Amino acid sequence: MNTSAESMAPILPQRRETQAERFERIYRIIRERISVLEYGPGTVLNEALLSEEFEVSRTPIRSVLQRLNYEGLVTTRNGVGTTVTEVDVKTFKDIYALRMRLADDLSLLSPVTPSPKMLDELRELQLNARELRSGSPDHKAYAKLCNAIHEQQLDLTENKVLAEINDLLYYRAARVWLSFLPNIDWDEATKILENEITDTIRALEIGDMQGVGNVRRQHLYIILKTIGRYFFGT
Repeated sequence: MNTSAESMAPILPQRRETQAERFERIYRIIRERISVLEYGPGTVLNEALLSEEFEVSRTPIRSVLQRLNYEGLVTTRNGVGTTVTEVDVKTFKDIYALRMRLADDLSLLSPVTPSPKMLDELRELQLNARELRSGSPDHKAYAKLCNAIHEQQLDLTENKVLAEINDLLYYRAARVWLSFLPNIDWDEATKILENEITDTIRALEIGDMQGVGNVRRQHLYIILKTIGRYFFGT
């Protein structure tokens, strides 16, 4: 009987997920659901249902919700439970003003030289943005693309504290911009996104890390002006 080497190879047991890895996975999934409005403001997050979905006890779910509460994405009240918070326009503008201030720092403090893999991933996101622009409005896909771009930008610095601050601010306000999208021309919204990716790639290709920060700051400014034009006449 002929037996291939592959069939003779031992089957290695799959490595079990650590508690820290499980916490981070559940946290990121719930946070993204909030950011793409799958869990909109006022949504009650039921511990029992979440523990059943993720096949864990309530303890890790409670820890995840506590972290999201600390970050301002949910709030917990006696008799009500844990609900997704709302973000008013003033808070949104304040957060974006601070993010604009930090845009340069993210790419200049302990900058990371972009790898070919990072550039390839950005080019893939660029193609995704073009596909979004040519298709029917898909706000959830738009939000997930914004999240992916944000994650790429965090990888441009080795300053972990700065990255954590930017990460927190991004997710505090991302859903506000998304909630405005139905009132904004789809071609304009997707063009803003595609242009940011394109300009970021150009800056990275020539090693202009300050230029990367300028692109980010300008993109945030355009979003603020767009919201102001459509909703406040400014």
